Amino acid sequence: MVAEEIIMENKDQTQVSNQQVGSNQPSGLKKAAYISVIVFFGGLILLGAFATYTFVSTVNKAEEAVAPLSELVKELFVPVTPVILPDPYTLLKQINDEARLMTVSADYEQIVTAERNSDVLWGAFGETMIFQGVGKVTAGIDLAEMAIEDIQVIDPVTVQIHLPESKIFDDLPILDTEKSKVLDRDTGLLARPDAQLETQMRQAAEAQILAAAQESDIVERADYNAQQQMMTLLQGLGFENVIFSDDPLPPATPYVQEVPKGFVLTPVVTPVP
Repeated sequence: MVAEEIIMENKDQTQVSNQQVGSNQPSGLKKAAYISVIVFFGGLILLGAFATYTFVSTVNKAEEAVAPLSELVKELFVPVTPVILPDPYTLLKQINDEARLMTVSADYEQIVTAERNSDVLWGAFGETMIFQGVGKVTAGIDLAEMAIEDIQVIDPVTVQIHLPESKIFDDLPILDTEKSKVLDRDTGLLARPDAQLETQMRQAAEAQILAAAQESDIVERADYNAQQQMMTLLQGLGFENVIFSDDPLPPATPYVQEVPKGFVLTPVVTPVP
C-alpha cells in the first residue's frame, strides 16, 4: 500500500511538472502574431523610405523646373543703360571748325591780247600787248554755312547730312604772279607806254580763267570730293553710316532704343548744375 501511494504521488508530480512546462512555451497563434507585427513594421519602414526618396526626387525636379522661371524673374530687374545719341550741336561745332573744304583745284592758262590806237596814223600812237596768264581755281564747300538743321543723328551709328552747295572760291587769288608774264609788247613811235595796261591785262586774264573754270565740271567734282571728305570726318567721330541729302532735311524722328524682353531702361539722370 505504501508503495502504490508513492507511485501515485510520483505520477501526480509528473503531471504537474508537465503542465508547468507546457505553460512556459508560446503557442502557434502567438508566433503568427509576432511575425505579423514584424512584417507590418518592416513594411512601414520600406514605405517610409520609398516615400522619402520620391519626395526628394520630386523636390529636385521642381527646383529644376522653377530654375528658368527664377532666372527670368531676375532678368526682369536687369537694367539696360540708355543709349545717348551724339549731340548735333557738338557735331556742328566740329564741322564748322573745319571752315572750308577745298576739295578740287585746277590749273588754267589763258593768252590775252590788248590793242589801243592801232588804227591812228598807221599805229604811230598805238600799243599792243600779248599776256600769258597762269592761274589756279579752287572749289569746295564752306562748312561755316551749315546750320543745326543740316545734321540729323538717326541712331548711334547713323547720321544724315545736308551739305552746302559746292562753289568756286573766287575770293582766293587765282593768278600766279610769278608764272604769268608779258609775252610781247609793241609801242608806236609816237606813243607812250600805258602803265596800267599790264594791270588790266592781268585782270582780264584772271577773269578769263575764272570763266573757263565755271564752264568746266569743277563744281560737280567738288561735290563728290566734299562728300568723301565729310564721310571720313564723320566716321572718325564714330559713325558707321553717313547719308547725304541734296534737299533740306525734314524734322527728325525721335530715336527709340530697342530693349530686349525681360530688360528695362534705367532712367537718365540729368545732373543739377
